[in-house]
Amino acid sequence: MSVATRSKSSRRLAGLLRDALPYVGLLAVVVFFSLSSEFFLNLRNFERLVTDSATLMLVAFGMTLVILLGEIDLSVGAVVSLLAVILAQLMANGAAWPVAVFAVLLLGLVIGLLNGAITVIGDIPSFIVTLGMMAVATGLAYVFTGSISVAIMSEPFLVLFYDATFLRLPVPLWIVASAFVATILFLGRTVPGRELFAVGANPAAARLSGVPVRRRKITVFAIMGVLVALAAVLSAARLGSGAPASVPALTLDAIAAVIIGGASLFGGRASLVRTLMGAALIAVLNNGMVLMNVNIDAQYIVKGLIILLAVVLERLASGAPP
Repeated sequence: MSVATRSKSSRRLAGLLRDALPYVGLLAVVVFFSLSSEFFLNLRNFERLVTDSATLMLVAFGMTLVILLGEIDLSVGAVVSLLAVILAQLMANGAAWPVAVFAVLLLGLVIGLLNGAITVIGDIPSFIVTLGMMAVATGLAYVFTGSISVAIMSEPFLVLFYDATFLRLPVPLWIVASAFVATILFLGRTVPGRELFAVGANPAAARLSGVPVRRRKITVFAIMGVLVALAAVLSAARLGSGAPASVPALTLDAIAAVIIGGASLFGGRASLVRTLMGAALIAVLNNGMVLMNVNIDAQYIVKGLIILLAVVLERLASGAPP
């Protein structure tokens, strides 16, 4: 067998392993925790797993679009905390919960547009822009609250976005499912969505082909902002309060979910279905390790190793050295 043939076979095998990782990994951790903890398969734990993972999945969907363009958003965890704080303060100051939710969704859109505009118009790497936004959002969350959580006393809000069910399924699950369907239809059934793959793979070629590259990038960051705001609503309902740094690992977990799903950090390739599986894998890991009282530091190690495995497989599949 020639060297070229062996190299091609190795890339094909790495690609298959990369694509199978979220499915095999999810099955493996479910089996492991089912055998390791008597509480894992409990119905109540399943309901908690669904509601706890909703925030991560919404952010991961948006992160998939951003990474598909070859960009990154490091501000999502801080912005979720900031928006949850603003939501709680609006209701504490007498705003009706629908008004507060609408205001937070609008603010999330504005933050997403701001991230996109500075990145595109200022020609500044999104890594730097969103790192700055992360610092700003974190600071504002602490300034607004004085480092004290703001309790949410609106019973209808808490019931609707955390305890309520529809057709025996939790409302957060329906929200995640709706966001998933809307995003996957956007990617696969609309011209702007399909153009994102071309923009991520080769922005210069896409621009020469008539694709409005700058507009597409700003649009994606705007979608990211709305999904982050929706995630903040669910996070606030789950915690019953708005607190600074309420979701410290969210940014890492969202990026991990997309990478485990086989997306290329250089843009041009991503799968929302595999991102969903990757997010489910991270959520099950978080849930199972908490049930087993695994130290938080060890949790980071496990997730870090999975990310490294996914990155190595991606590089091998693309023909580049890991």
